[in-house]
Amino acid sequence: MHSNGISRGHNGDSRRSSMVDATGRFCSQPMTGSPEILVGLCYDDKHEVVSVCIEKASSLGSENAHPPDSFIRIIGLDEFSTELSRHKTDTVKHSTQPVYSHHCTMRFSKDKVETSTVRVEVWTVTGILRRKVQIGSISIGFASSTPDANEHWQQMMQGAGITVSKWHAIQSE
Repeated sequence: MHSNGISRGHNGDSRRSSMVDATGRFCSQPMTGSPEILVGLCYDDKHEVVSVCIEKASSLGSENAHPPDSFIRIIGLDEFSTELSRHKTDTVKHSTQPVYSHHCTMRFSKDKVETSTVRVEVWTVTGILRRKVQIGSISIGFASSTPDANEHWQQMMQGAGITVSKWHAIQSE
C-alpha cells in the first residue's frame, strides 16, 4: 500500500482507494463512469461454504436515458466450469445505482474451494416484452476474469471468516 492510500496491482496500474464501510468491513471505493458491482465474499471452512453478498452496483445505464431494471445472477462453478449452484437477486427497477443487498451461500468443500469460481452476471430487463439482456459479468476465484478478482478470492481465503468486499468492473459480454 502506498502512502497515498492507493494500492498497486500486479501490473502496476493504480486501483481504487480502500475504505472501511459503515458496518466496519473493508472494501474498495467505486471508480466512476464504468459499470461496477460491489461483491462481498467470506469462506467458512468449518461449514465449507462461501457466503456471497451482492451489495450494489454503480453506473448501470445512462442517467439521461430511462434507468434500467436489473438483477444479478450468481453461479458457483467447479474447476471444469460445471455449474454447482445458482442464485438470483430480486429485480431492482429504474436505477442506474441499484442496491441489491442479496446474500447467498455456496457449498465448496475444503479440497475444492481453491479450484472453484463464483461468476456474477449483471442482467437488465428492457422493453415492452421485458427482454433479459446480459450486460456483463465478473468471475472471481480459480477462473478469475481479472487480476483484481483473483486477489479478492485470495483475500477471502486468508480472511479467517471475515467478509471482504470489493468493487469489480463489469466485463462486457
